Amino acid sequence: MYCQNCGTKIDNAAARFCPSCGSKVAAGQTAETAEEELVLQTNELETEVDASNLEHSRSTLRKSNRLVWPIIIPVVSLLIAGGSAYAYYHHQVETNKEVLFLKDKAENDALKGKYTDALASLKKANALRPAYQVLQKDQEQINTAIAFNRSLTEISNSLKTQKLDQADSQISKLKASLEKWSGPLFSPFQKQIEEKATTLAVAKIKVEINSLKTVDKLADKLTALSSLRAAETDAVKGLILAKIVDLTTKDAEAELHEKQFSDAMSTVDNGLKYASNDTKLVSFKKRIKNEQASFEKAEQQRIEKAMEVAAQEDLSNHTAAVSVNNLNFYTDDYGDLHISGDIVNQATVPISSVTLYYSIYDTSGNILASDSMYVDPYYLEPGENGTFEDFYYGVNEDTTVTVTKMTWQLN
Repeated sequence: MYCQNCGTKIDNAAARFCPSCGSKVAAGQTAETAEEELVLQTNELETEVDASNLEHSRSTLRKSNRLVWPIIIPVVSLLIAGGSAYAYYHHQVETNKEVLFLKDKAENDALKGKYTDALASLKKANALRPAYQVLQKDQEQINTAIAFNRSLTEISNSLKTQKLDQADSQISKLKASLEKWSGPLFSPFQKQIEEKATTLAVAKIKVEINSLKTVDKLADKLTALSSLRAAETDAVKGLILAKIVDLTTKDAEAELHEKQFSDAMSTVDNGLKYASNDTKLVSFKKRIKNEQASFEKAEQQRIEKAMEVAAQEDLSNHTAAVSVNNLNFYTDDYGDLHISGDIVNQATVPISSVTLYYSIYDTSGNILASDSMYVDPYYLEPGENGTFEDFYYGVNEDTTVTVTKMTWQLN
């Protein structure tokens, strides 16, 4: 239990007086009632001073009716002593009020996340009532909240830099620490740590997705997502579907390049089973049909048309038909590289099947990887713009992208 006067913890449950200030101890007092008793103490001090002064005044008046000058000096001394007692009690009352005010201010600041201000208020209150242990406990809670906030920042940094094992360990430790604390000061941390755990779960699945190279294996992950909560399912499902579309497009593109029209159509149909109505795949399917029809109809006409074009025009169309207007790239929070931009057909004839080859370099100029991407739409009239977009998974660092080569077909 604790002393209701100074707040000192009293280990001896049978003690009748406080070992620190000597005040009489109320039986059954607990830490939870310390603040309430400090308020009651303030009121009692005010009542006690008023009663003492009243009784002293009555006594002095009674004596004054019987006594004369020989007792004036003792009476004056008594009045001075009474005034000193009143001043002492008044000081104690005001001190208690100031302590309670500072404690309330600290609690409000802490709930707003103003931990520095809260600690400053508690230190002032503690200087006024050093033995009031509730103040030390409040300081301990705020220092714990500061430590939790620092841990959340460290977890965010680990997730951003893809140090998933480290983030997992940090989250587990913080969860274990949070179990020991409750109340409005710590409730926001519970929500934040759950958000970090969800981000970690998504990141782990994301790493596994990056290692999968077939549409069928990615589709198996969609089935596994049925056990996750809705928010997590939507986030991870979007990642899987994006890669299904990407793999489907690249596989069909390779088959189309070899004029394997039936295989390319089958590949796109398989992707549409999972990414139904995806605009990129729907457009690709139309492209296959158009290219197959064009190939069957115009195969014999290609040489004749090429001979009809002027030499200079033909050279320009073959070597400078495509101009890249914009090339944009960035690495997202999961470490994946996003590439996009647009081109313009500078040829005098329509072009098709525009392919851009690019290389990825790190900040030191070392090449990390090379790949290619295709321009949409498939056919471009003279002066018409086309766009391109690609993803390169698992870069995990700042990079530079350079278009190294462009190819196209003249129609």
